[in-house]
Amino acid sequence: MTVNENVNKNVNETESIYHFITRMAAEQPGLPYAFQDESAAGRRDVLDVLWGEDVPVYDSEVYAKSLLDIVCACVGSADLLPDLRVYLEVYPLRLYLFKATARIRLILSEKLVDNKELYFLGLRLAMESDSEEEVRLGILILGFFENDLARDIVWTLGLHSSMTIYAVQAVRNYSDSNAFLYKFLQNTCGFGQLSVLAVFNPVHLYQQKWILKNGAANKVMPNMSAIMCLEMADMAAFYRNLVLDAHSFHALSGLFAYAGQKDGIKVFHMSRILVAAYMDVLPQYGSSFLDLAAVVVLQKGMAPSWTASGNEKEDENGWSGAMEARVCFLCSEYMKLPKSRQMMLAELREPCQSTSLITHILAQMQLTPNFTSFYPLLKRDVFDLDVMEFLLIRNEKIYTDDVKEYLLQLLPFEVFEGDIEPQGEHALSASHRPDIWLVYLLKALRREHQAEEDLYIRCLFARFAEVRIEAIQALRVCKLAWSDKVLHALENALAREPDAKISKRILRLIGRPGSGPEKEQRYVDTAEIMAAPSDFDSKLFDTRIAGTFFRDLLVMEGRIEFLDTLYLMREPDNKYDTHAILVTSDDGYVLGYVPKAVNTLPASLMDAGEKLYAVLICDSVDEQSPCISIMRSNLPVKNGKVITLPFGSRDSWMDSDF
Repeated sequence: MTVNENVNKNVNETESIYHFITRMAAEQPGLPYAFQDESAAGRRDVLDVLWGEDVPVYDSEVYAKSLLDIVCACVGSADLLPDLRVYLEVYPLRLYLFKATARIRLILSEKLVDNKELYFLGLRLAMESDSEEEVRLGILILGFFENDLARDIVWTLGLHSSMTIYAVQAVRNYSDSNAFLYKFLQNTCGFGQLSVLAVFNPVHLYQQKWILKNGAANKVMPNMSAIMCLEMADMAAFYRNLVLDAHSFHALSGLFAYAGQKDGIKVFHMSRILVAAYMDVLPQYGSSFLDLAAVVVLQKGMAPSWTASGNEKEDENGWSGAMEARVCFLCSEYMKLPKSRQMMLAELREPCQSTSLITHILAQMQLTPNFTSFYPLLKRDVFDLDVMEFLLIRNEKIYTDDVKEYLLQLLPFEVFEGDIEPQGEHALSASHRPDIWLVYLLKALRREHQAEEDLYIRCLFARFAEVRIEAIQALRVCKLAWSDKVLHALENALAREPDAKISKRILRLIGRPGSGPEKEQRYVDTAEIMAAPSDFDSKLFDTRIAGTFFRDLLVMEGRIEFLDTLYLMREPDNKYDTHAILVTSDDGYVLGYVPKAVNTLPASLMDAGEKLYAVLICDSVDEQSPCISIMRSNLPVKNGKVITLPFGSRDSWMDSDF
């Protein structure tokens, strides 16, 4: 919820954002502000400023110049303020925040505007406006006027996460910038705290201790928060000299668990020193789910045990094969302890950590508890997408029936009775999470060949286009078991379907004319060309499947999905292209060709005996020109007790039940 939405919700008449925040802070005292939505406030601004696609430099400079031209015209005159509001609505500050700050500095240094009048304009914008963009501009302006009033306004507004990143930019002009940022760090939350963490320098010991203790405690993007804390240059000496006690051990567990969840822990500069110290005291202090999560993440990030060799050459950030083997062994032993499973189940009963971390550890430990074990997580968020991913994508064979019962009791009325949306024309929001659950439930039911006819018929009229598509695909799979009411339902669905592509699917399903011209259906024998994907394989390049327009891809509807393996077959006798390479499904159905413009290299490799295959990197093959990655199979070669890795990754490795 934005500040404006809060304002409109709490008052009937226009109230400035500043007055709203000060009033709410008085009514609900304490920091961080309790009246903001911690999970959403500031999200768009922080993500766009810190990690969004960069606006071209010239464009951002033009936006900033145009804005400050309007600002200069506004100084001393209220008549042009509407122009300022309109401009900021079209070109919000998050698109060119740094250029706007630099432009304010320029007009002040070059005396292009009266300093006092600009200051008063900044006060008006920050304190009197009900427009978020105008308040943000006011904050930036007040950053150039370091007095008690300006500092107090920036502080009050900056504590709200929707404004924090702009206050951070303003505060960087102050003489005590880093100390001011530290106060923000301690008293903000969510995306606000994340924006402070991105620029803060913990130069004092007490600040470094705070970073260790609280670095991964942010409920919003804890992974990114933990990564920032491990990578801060000012933390290096602190980590190097850190002596772990119970408190610092558990804090380090949080950093390891969240920062290493995606890419592993070895990428961090101080990882070897920290992990060595951590493993030494693990038996003494390991006692919580967060400790277990750190151990699981550490173990996953180490090289497999069979790669251990006599070569003690240090690798990334000082790691060696022997060190990785030791960490891997100690982590594996810890995970075998009875208390490890107990810690996992205790966290499920009373969840404290992020759902993404909990489900990640469940997956890594290959645990599939009863569906009822997820109730506490679902109580926190009824349609949590991380829970959905674990239940319906990772473990659909186990949980599909339970999820079906759960969803049919809880799906909102709007999912089936809301305004019908054409495919691809809606912007996903939190309100679509029930629809996303339903999409993946339908996928799971279809793959399990469950003939839930009544559910599929109901979903034909759902608001979400992907739900309707999945319902059609599910009905196609169970066509032999249709009752008389299915055709009637399909006719009704066709009559109200706004999307031409989905209408075409329905026409094909009921066998009606108008489903389009006949297209080629061709199969080839893939027995000799199948390549088993492995972790050693390398990607040659990404491309698109050519020639799909001429093939009936609806035959494959629902059978090939994102990241599925496709097969490549040379067709040297092709009269149009001697380098032709067919792209097929696993049962040999021809989907199209590798484009002629890029097929020379893979054709040469295949002719030389190399095993190549493809991976679908879009949602389905019925998209126009589906995207694929061309992969090269690089399985290790085993000769007696020696394993030779492809491309000379290392000379050799001792065999260990590979």
